[in-house]
Amino acid sequence: MTDHTFLQILENDSGLTDIPATHDWLKENKKSIELKLEEHGAILFKDLPTETADDFDQFVSTFNYDTFTYEESLSNAVRINKTSKVFTANEAPREVEIFLHHEMAQTPTYPKNIFFFCKSASEAGGETPLCRSDQLYEALLRADKTLVESFEKFGVIYNSIMSSGDELISGQGRSWQKTLGVSSKNDAEAKLSKLGYSWNWIEDDNLSVTTKTLKATKELGNGKKSFFNQVIAASLGWKKNSENQIAPVRFGSGEEIKQSCIELISELAQSLTLLRSWQDRDILLIDNYRVMHGRKPFSGNKDREVLVSLTN
Repeated sequence: MTDHTFLQILENDSGLTDIPATHDWLKENKKSIELKLEEHGAILFKDLPTETADDFDQFVSTFNYDTFTYEESLSNAVRINKTSKVFTANEAPREVEIFLHHEMAQTPTYPKNIFFFCKSASEAGGETPLCRSDQLYEALLRADKTLVESFEKFGVIYNSIMSSGDELISGQGRSWQKTLGVSSKNDAEAKLSKLGYSWNWIEDDNLSVTTKTLKATKELGNGKKSFFNQVIAASLGWKKNSENQIAPVRFGSGEEIKQSCIELISELAQSLTLLRSWQDRDILLIDNYRVMHGRKPFSGNKDREVLVSLTN
């Protein structure tokens, strides 16, 4: 039976009241925290004296991990930097759902761990769904072994549309200029060529990009496998190229992934998902190799502000 309570919660039982004391506690307990993360995939820190983006930056820095900067990443989400290593999770409108995904799994480089910090929780909605992808892999094997074999044999390719200028109407609206770190079409093409991607310029100087074949599963340290990809998010949330209706994700062979297969994957993932509500000052650490995350729509007069830091 699947354990839907895999999230491990660490309360502030030591009565930590300031940032220096919190850093000392983290240093003393770093090894046990990492072991818990390896076992469970997600850890929630509650009631720590973390108030600001700078406090959160210092919290993450205590672990002494290499960090992904937003500018250097190939992330297609629109975000706002707060510090060099801390930025908003996603600037998509509150009514937009961001479906389950592994951070940057549609790119050749992606983070190992993700730190989230709830600076301000929404009044209603805005939960973060969490799904163990190693459990999803096993569930898919039981439901359709042939489908899993196809993902492992062929891998996946992604087709995304990058706008000319940030587009906030979706969770994937970062411009091609910012995503690729370039200012001209020639520089964009040179960067894409280096990545081994193909591309096509479409209406209004927007860019249709197709990745090289990427793996759809990942070997984990414990010998298990994770269904590590963007199949759910791309299929349900990404927009298609209006000119040729290329599916946002396909098998690496070029074959379409049947709608019935997308529905099976989504239904199984939903059955394994833990929906976590936020409270102010919550810090969530997840293993990006093992756990997918997303964002539910939210409402109310209070702005939802969740910050993120990506690390290896």
